Amino acid sequence: MNQEALADAPTTNLETFDLFIDGKYVSSRSGKTFGTVNPYTGELWANVPDADTEDIDQAVAAARRALNGPWGRMSGFQRAKLMRRLGELVEQNADWLARMEVRDSGKLYREMIFQLRYLPEWFNYYSGLADKIEGRTIPTDKNNFLVYTQRKPVGVVAAITPWNAPLMLMVFKLAPALAAGCTFVIKPSEHAPASTLAFARLVAEAGFPPGVFNVVTSMNPHIGAHLAGHPGVNKVVFTGSTATGRAVAQAAATQLNGVVLELGGKSPQVVFDDADIPSAVNGVIAGIFAATGQTCMAGSRLIVQRSIADEMVRRITERANTIRLGCVNNQANQI
Repeated sequence: MNQEALADAPTTNLETFDLFIDGKYVSSRSGKTFGTVNPYTGELWANVPDADTEDIDQAVAAARRALNGPWGRMSGFQRAKLMRRLGELVEQNADWLARMEVRDSGKLYREMIFQLRYLPEWFNYYSGLADKIEGRTIPTDKNNFLVYTQRKPVGVVAAITPWNAPLMLMVFKLAPALAAGCTFVIKPSEHAPASTLAFARLVAEAGFPPGVFNVVTSMNPHIGAHLAGHPGVNKVVFTGSTATGRAVAQAAATQLNGVVLELGGKSPQVVFDDADIPSAVNGVIAGIFAATGQTCMAGSRLIVQRSIADEMVRRITERANTIRLGCVNNQANQI
């Protein structure tokens, strides 16, 4: 939502968030903020910082210091311990984070709490890999040579995430990065930035050194490109639209920064006549109606064998007519 529209949005008691850079919450250098609206109620509920390029520079510099400093000197065993602690804190604060995502994105509480209760598993899994990163000694015919490989962190990772599942899509990127010994700068979508800023509190509470995890938020359409093409960044991970992903890749290419792009798709669901039709209908309904179909993996195309086409249309229509719409906090509602 643009700032002119935000000016007309009804307000409640506004929550205020700050950027998280170098282990502490700070205002944007410009002092500018922007509002975030609860899509379900239409109410302006929070103000977040509107970062500029200097804020990005500070965040990347903090991540680099941590990489070359205390975080870089930690063993995999030490990193694993911190990651397990972070997973515990996410589990303990799942309801708080889920309700914040509901307010920010307008998604159902039942969907968000399911995601948040699942996220600790990512930290648990990848913490188990942090202390198992190893190289190998390679045989050589030169008696005075020692040939070996050693795995090193990629470096500073820049992440750009969308509005539809901010914390889940962040953790999918963050957990393996931490396990590998990388540091992290994330720019969440301007449409749902609050939960990522709040998550930083748990990172600090878990005991991660300053600069390992940094969050910048902005309405500036050029900030993402500045982050992706930053000379202090080593790798860029992005989830979002194909058009934006193309721009991110072009920006990253200016510094030869590596990229991982998870982009939009038109995912097909294919059903043949030997399928379990009731189960197939369940899958089709979940694939397109979950999150109101606003995900990169939504089953937005349905291809069925001609002999069962009429039956599938009838069954899907019947199921769609029973879907419960309503308040995002009512766990009986489905949209």
